[in-house]
Amino acid sequence: MVVALLVLGGLALFWGAILVAAAVNPAYSHRRDYVSTLASHGAEHGWVGVMAIAAAAVSVLAAGVLLRPLSRAAASAIILAGVGFLVVSFTRLDCPNGAAGCGLGGRFAISGSTEITHWTATTVSTTLVVTSIAVTGLALLRMRRTISGLLTLAAGSATAGAFLATGGQTPGEEQRVGVVVATSWLAAVALAALARPARIRTADPTRRPGRSRPKI
Repeated sequence: MVVALLVLGGLALFWGAILVAAAVNPAYSHRRDYVSTLASHGAEHGWVGVMAIAAAAVSVLAAGVLLRPLSRAAASAIILAGVGFLVVSFTRLDCPNGAAGCGLGGRFAISGSTEITHWTATTVSTTLVVTSIAVTGLALLRMRRTISGLLTLAAGSATAGAFLATGGQTPGEEQRVGVVVATSWLAAVALAALARPARIRTADPTRRPGRSRPKI
């Protein structure tokens, strides 16, 4: 229960901090600009962006604990993704002109070790999140939880598609679609974990206790 609340709390902090950081950065656009530029050197109150990404990383790490009884492979992938997002949060980009438009129109070049590490960690971690979602969906299908499995696979496909489509004049928009889907899936995992103890408490008291896999 505590771990599930940690996931939900981290997600709430992530979205709240993102909205605050965007509001205090002049001309920043959710449709055009990347999330990570809010944590950059040069952004207004960049520490808020750092906190947002770190909070998301903590949520991802905690989700690994919840997924372990269902699939060790999915849990391992999501935990590694969480570690990667922690790296992302502390390898801050340089945006001397501010967060708005950084990375677009030649204002940003991936050349230094920090930038390379940042974008490599972002790419690898995102891939691991998609992998974890897909493996979880397949595990649910094997358990004959068809609806949950198909919805999970759809979430994985939507997340992958959104991030692959990132580019053009509105990369922030595509990125946020992927982030919304992925964080919604994490929230669903946490809510399912919170609901499971309630189902156990209301179950037939004459039923013999036994180990069972969590239903997500």
